[in-house]
Amino acid sequence: MGLRDDVKRLAHDYVRKGGKQNRKKQAKRMLALAEFSEGLGCQDIGRLGKQHIIKFYKANRSLSDSVIYQHWLAFRHLWILAKKAGEPPKPRLKNEIAP
Repeated sequence: MGLRDDVKRLAHDYVRKGGKQNRKKQAKRMLALAEFSEGLGCQDIGRLGKQHIIKFYKANRSLSDSVIYQHWLAFRHLWILAKKAGEPPKPRLKNEIAP
């Protein structure tokens, strides 16, 4: 069982309840992180860590601030579903970076 399977299992009940359109988008964002992290060698949810998320942000710098923020919200909920301590690192948004 791989990381993507772990994320799908965790997100299954989450998607079934509440605002389904938004939750489906959130689940897709969680799976995008899982696919990216598997490419880095992460094989299960227990090994998924903050460095994977930081590398995801760096690899997706072309995305707008609002999209990156939506990804962070999805990752934060994945942290809750996986019962990880704390919360994932927040992205450094383009409008926050000093010239």
